[in-house]
Amino acid sequence: MGLYRRKNKNGSLSPVWWMCFTADGQSYNRSTQTTDYKRAQAVEAKVRVLVHEEKWFDVNETKKHTFDEMMDRFMREHAPTVAEKTQKSYKNSLVHLREFFSGSTLHKIDSDLVMQYVVHRREQTCELHSETCLKCKHKPETEECKALREKRKCRPATRNRELAMLSKAVNQARLWKWTKENPCELVKRENEGNDHVGQCLPDDKEEELLDICRSLCNGQLIEMVIVAMNTGVRENEMLGMKWDNVDFRARTVTVIQKGNKEKVCPMNDTVYNLLLTKSKVRSMSGYVFVTGNGTPYIARNMYREFKKACIRVGLLTFRFHDLRHTVGTRLARAGHDIYAIASVLGHSQLATAKRYAKHNVQSLQNVVKSLVKKETVVNG
Repeated sequence: MGLYRRKNKNGSLSPVWWMCFTADGQSYNRSTQTTDYKRAQAVEAKVRVLVHEEKWFDVNETKKHTFDEMMDRFMREHAPTVAEKTQKSYKNSLVHLREFFSGSTLHKIDSDLVMQYVVHRREQTCELHSETCLKCKHKPETEECKALREKRKCRPATRNRELAMLSKAVNQARLWKWTKENPCELVKRENEGNDHVGQCLPDDKEEELLDICRSLCNGQLIEMVIVAMNTGVRENEMLGMKWDNVDFRARTVTVIQKGNKEKVCPMNDTVYNLLLTKSKVRSMSGYVFVTGNGTPYIARNMYREFKKACIRVGLLTFRFHDLRHTVGTRLARAGHDIYAIASVLGHSQLATAKRYAKHNVQSLQNVVKSLVKKETVVNG
């Protein structure tokens, strides 16, 4: 049909030109939003090209829906389908995303605005602590407070997770026909500094830390620390251990990894003797580590007690997860290859285990010595 002008209710013609054409069996009937015939022809020609290149989209759809609508539907329909840990991450990220994007319609959220958000989060300072600690009222703040304030800063990994959530939500909106493009695809993710392998427990602090842990968590914290330092299992894997998965004959214990995958961990003599003694009194729940009520330990409760012990020995920034890094570091220093380290720690990619290679420089001396066939005399 081409260009035409609609009739008003009184029978007169509207001054605005409309376009109507069919492409690939689909009809397009839109206003050119202009009263100039030549400009209307140019608009029609441009739209025909966009339709032919499959780039045309009704912009009005992006104006109808807001960021808040998109995130509400995303949390209602998509979030329940992912792991519980991911759902928790979504909730934390959404707080910061809403603070910046709330009220914006989807057509206003472009790559430039997304970049502005990244810069905003990068420059955002922590409000939990200041020169005078707001949390514990120390004046001035203690070393512990400084460590907490540093830890609370928005890190590149945090910004990447928030951007990933926004990108996933926009992709869901594309499925709902609310928008067609994802502005997050053009924004480069930041380097998270994954070469950092955490801290290694100092040898001179180990006995002192174990001695303090002996009285915490009903005397079980020391057992948890010993198991973690001799197996390299993650906190959740250890707290989820069940007696049914401990095989004393094969000297192995099976734990549930990320993604509900099973991992068989060998037990050395230290872990074997500890669990064998502990198995004489078992809880009805079937879990290895339980509270006084026989229920499994909650991770945050164990973290709290472990943090107290670390502070008492002067390890202000040491985390329970750093025990896992300690295992990787000590295995590397002992001269074990990255394949063995990756197997013990349950890394699915060797690149993750390679981070411990820098702790293995001394052991590489034995490797290069094997290249020497005979003594070579240099300079006569």
